[in-house]
Amino acid sequence: MAPRVRWLVAALLLAAVTACDAARHHPEHFGSGTSAAAGIGRSSHFPARAPPIEIAPKDGDVDGVVIFVHGLGGSPEKYTWLANDPNVWYARPGIKWIFPWSPELDVTVTKQREPAWYDMNDFNIGSLEDDRPHILAAARYIESIIDAQVNELGIDPRRVVVGGFSQGGAVALTASLRYPKRLGGILALSTYMPLRGEYPEEMNPHQRWTPLFQAHGKDDPVLPMEYYFATRAKLSKLGFKNRWDYLYPGLGHDKCREETLDMYAFLDDVFGDKYDDLDEGNWVGGPVDLGLVETKRETTKEEETTKEETTKARGKEGAPPVVQRGGAWNDPKQQVQRRLRNMMFRANALLGREQEALEAAERPRPSF
Repeated sequence: MAPRVRWLVAALLLAAVTACDAARHHPEHFGSGTSAAAGIGRSSHFPARAPPIEIAPKDGDVDGVVIFVHGLGGSPEKYTWLANDPNVWYARPGIKWIFPWSPELDVTVTKQREPAWYDMNDFNIGSLEDDRPHILAAARYIESIIDAQVNELGIDPRRVVVGGFSQGGAVALTASLRYPKRLGGILALSTYMPLRGEYPEEMNPHQRWTPLFQAHGKDDPVLPMEYYFATRAKLSKLGFKNRWDYLYPGLGHDKCREETLDMYAFLDDVFGDKYDDLDEGNWVGGPVDLGLVETKRETTKEEETTKEETTKARGKEGAPPVVQRGGAWNDPKQQVQRRLRNMMFRANALLGREQEALEAAERPRPSF
């Protein structure tokens, strides 16, 4: 082989290796194309582990689509029961469910390679750094799935609901906010909004009319309540009009039957009779329990009698017995500090004061 030919072959091999390395380290190139008639997720460059799982309606006619994105370390197989479990099956005719697969990535916070849409360096809201390239690549992949339903099946984008759990919810929010056409609904379960500083500039302004279902467990140890309220504050600031907000006492970083039924009720409204009212901004969703006010109820005569007997048993002053406190958690000063911190955070979030809410959330917590 002539020296020039050898040099040419070596140069081509070096260029190929460099291109592969660039694609691996610059995931913003993934998913730049949209799925064509060949099928969802097959013509895209996004490195999903497999094509999405699709569950078509039993009657065969597709009138609406729900795209549900799994979370960190998960798989779509864990969520297909939302569509086909006979005990909780969402039985509205004409609804197709799509469950995409994520790639596998090295995740900093868990120190392992696992199914993930993007990397996370920390679960603390004050320390978390957004993995922008992977987040945007995943969002574009979800957008390509939406495009496939719109272009191939002729589905109105306002009959497409995009949602997810945890990291999947973050990807769903990102894709929904940036999608160029107004969608039918957004499901944000136990999640948060990444890349908050890029909105409203990168947001489709028409998306503020899109119905939004935001739900979170009050006892979530992975993505604590700060994530819920920071996201709620930003969404309020962005002008979202049609909202369902739910908090579930005792629920950790998981799902529960009450949340599932509330989500089904939301989908009934999105795909049902209230569909025509959404553009008018007069569609009101469910209530949110902010925990700011304790509900008072009337005491019964039996309860009053018991209270009086207890007071007499304690003595004339009615003083409660002395309880030995132990640990920082039971320290009265720190209890007051925690209550004030939580009240400030929630009040700012409720008023849509995003920066103030985040500052309150990022204040150092008392050590326990």
